[in-house]
Amino acid sequence: NSSSTVCIIQEYASGKDILYQIKKNERLNENISKFLFQQLLEALMHLKCENIFLDIYGNIKHGDFGFSTIMQNNDVSHTFCGSRAYVPPEVLRSQPYTSFTVDLWSLGVVLFVMVAGLMPYDNQNPRQMLSKQLQHKLTFPRKILISEEVKTLIYEILHPIPSQRKSYSDIVTSSWLTNVPYKFRTKNNCDKDDLLEFQ
Repeated sequence: NSSSTVCIIQEYASGKDILYQIKKNERLNENISKFLFQQLLEALMHLKCENIFLDIYGNIKHGDFGFSTIMQNNDVSHTFCGSRAYVPPEVLRSQPYTSFTVDLWSLGVVLFVMVAGLMPYDNQNPRQMLSKQLQHKLTFPRKILISEEVKTLIYEILHPIPSQRKSYSDIVTSSWLTNVPYKFRTKNNCDKDDLLEFQ
């Protein structure tokens, strides 16, 4: 009963978090990744796989608002927050940044992890990770069939220069998402053949 405390209550996410599903299945197939990615575009918050939960139908439930803050469109921040593996070069270099371009980068990392089953950059050595980010180097696993459309989209989202990063509208209209109807899954419209076991 304190006016200085904010509590967030949300429905139970029986599908667990996305990282759990990726580990359980080694990765997510592109159809499932596309479905989840569209929902992430809707949420576009502080993103990392451990904060994205799934209901029984595979719909996204975003959690963990520990670093949430109110920012206007053009506001810049100098605060480092988030998991190192999900943050772009400008944050690692302690440069001013806009929250939206940082969120787009995090979204690109999440998409890479969903389709590839691993992180795009090794975050054990921050200097090497930053160097690879700045060189715009991405390596997709050769043993996994990943479409060129999603590879291109990820590459364009993970551009080291924020102003060159793919914009929200460019992502939504990308060839990978073209002609894919967005629908929120429910008990009545859930296609069992295209659904992971989110229980």
